[in-house]
Amino acid sequence: MYKQRGVTLLEMLTVIAIIGILAAIALPAYSSYSRKAKRADAKVGLTTAAQTLERCYTRFNSYSPTAPNPACISLPVSTSNGAYTIDLDTAAGGITANTYYLKATPVGSQAKDTYCGTFKLNYLNVQSVSSGATDCW
Repeated sequence: MYKQRGVTLLEMLTVIAIIGILAAIALPAYSSYSRKAKRADAKVGLTTAAQTLERCYTRFNSYSPTAPNPACISLPVSTSNGAYTIDLDTAAGGITANTYYLKATPVGSQAKDTYCGTFKLNYLNVQSVSSGATDCW
């Protein structure tokens, strides 16, 4: 008697369908998780820029570069993984001798993160996001 070996076409199609369903569920979840993880990069970039500006204020009694004081920070700057660009928020006031307003704008694939959007930080350590969500910071 002949013994069957291997898999049938129906079994193969069933396995492919199951893999397709799992991939359809896992890929969006992974992308969402990845975007959430990259938000930490914006927070680190903004806090680092704020610390640099605070050291500048301590040294020169001004956040903004005025003669003969040198510029303490060079903006815009990209975050360590390149998901955000740290820059002055000119719409909120930019930088003066006594104030600064910073923003972290998402770039590349991180721009799809519409839940939080642009992160903002000012000289009073007020943290906000452009979307108005309350759980991003």
